Amino acid sequence: MSGPQQGHRGSGVGREFFRVTLEDLAEAMETRQSEYGNPDEPLKFKIYRGRPRRPLTVRTPREPIPVDTFDGTALSTLLRYGYGISRQEFDTNGTWPYHRMVASARCLFGVQLYVCLPDGVYHYDAPHHALVLLREGDHRELLLRTTGTATGTGTGDAPPEAVFVLSGLFAKTAYIYRDYAYRLCTQEAGLLTGNLDLVARSMGLTVHVHHQFLDEPVHRLLGLDPDEEPALLVLPLHLGAAGAGRVRVGATAGELAAGLDPIAPTVLPGGLKVAQACPTLTEVNRASLRTDTTAFAIAEPVPPARSAAPPLPRPPHAAPELPLAAVLRSRDSGPGIFRPVPARIDGNELWARLAETRNGVVSDAVPAGAPVPLEIYLTVGDLTGIPAGAYRLDHATGALHPVRTAAEAQGTDAVAAIERVTIPGPVFRHMSAVVHLVGDRDWAFDTFGDRGYRVINQEAGLLAHRICVAAAAQGLSGRIVNAYHAEGVRKALGLTEQRHTPVFQILLARTGPGGRVIVPVEPEAVDH
Repeated sequence: MSGPQQGHRGSGVGREFFRVTLEDLAEAMETRQSEYGNPDEPLKFKIYRGRPRRPLTVRTPREPIPVDTFDGTALSTLLRYGYGISRQEFDTNGTWPYHRMVASARCLFGVQLYVCLPDGVYHYDAPHHALVLLREGDHRELLLRTTGTATGTGTGDAPPEAVFVLSGLFAKTAYIYRDYAYRLCTQEAGLLTGNLDLVARSMGLTVHVHHQFLDEPVHRLLGLDPDEEPALLVLPLHLGAAGAGRVRVGATAGELAAGLDPIAPTVLPGGLKVAQACPTLTEVNRASLRTDTTAFAIAEPVPPARSAAPPLPRPPHAAPELPLAAVLRSRDSGPGIFRPVPARIDGNELWARLAETRNGVVSDAVPAGAPVPLEIYLTVGDLTGIPAGAYRLDHATGALHPVRTAAEAQGTDAVAAIERVTIPGPVFRHMSAVVHLVGDRDWAFDTFGDRGYRVINQEAGLLAHRICVAAAAQGLSGRIVNAYHAEGVRKALGLTEQRHTPVFQILLARTGPGGRVIVPVEPEAVDH
């Protein structure tokens, strides 16, 4: 495999930050600020003033449907269901009012979405469902070249229909979480990628996920300050299976950035400057930047874990077809206090959906046909059809492998073990299940160097969104919880090596409203 520019292991700051943010919650959160009355709080949304605007149609299909051409309606549909505003919730102090189709820590939504089309480069203004023009001209091929690829001549391939870029506007999250915002923003970038891929695929589009790209030309193209709002992912979109004919090309950041006139970064109101307030975040982010495509890593397959106990072989039936739009609108993280209510949930249907979470994703972190570098562990509390206990999901076969002895796997002891290593807050009584995404830390940093921090969190976020959607299809809330003791989770799941790290913990249960008043934001839907 080819390592990143500082060598396979990078400078080490990403690996150390990973240790702190996953293994030492007290240190990771010691600079956390109150979210109430915080003078550094930025605007709820990033708004550009004085730039041309392109309204998007408010008439969108009731479900994303396959398209033959990527026209204005298709773009509007993808953005509406991909990252649009889904509802407002009025709860304690009104601090978390706006909700989108993806989860975000405290609904801060630090991740921004930029859209590169044949006629220009835009920022997606979600509250107004519009595009704001940043730069005229077709820069899709430039963005491809930043990923070390180009449209192949003579292959019959066309340029991508669009290229999306996701960035992390750190101040929106760091005003509360300071350095820890890097974990939250990279997680959220993965969550959003997972949703854009789901919606795009339902429309007959293919998303190519690029964690590796040359940062400087992307930042210059979009007018981003690399310390305050770096690009995190580049996502070319093709109709159907197009894009397979792209070829590898070499390029440097300097040569691609040289022909671009600078755009002044937009400064949000608020007192927080991330580069001064968050020194560790800034150091890790800077260490992850790349300047030459020839140094991009090529990921090697990660061997799957083995289990001695006989597995539950595969889901006994396929999951029903997913009504994606309705599920995305109903998906939620539960009320402020996550309090499950008794419910009879079909475990086999959930199992079948979990087994499909990785299907069809095209990512530069996972070679075609290779095992996924993140594994799903399912701790079952109260599901019909699956005995209580802890299991590892085999991505290749769909089998559930028990990861503890038969005696330990009975009753609700497995869920109680997770409760004991979770910071008090959520209620675990009547919990349907808990999902952990376990990543190979050494794989991430040995392969991608300091950029491995982004890669492992973003890949995990992609899967986490799929899991939350799978749960929402059965009326379950999916609460992502970072407040757990990683070593305790390892023991609860029978993991014996430090390299295997629980990157996400997701609580799944049916919950009540919890005092919330929910107001849906419905687009003007049309039948198809």
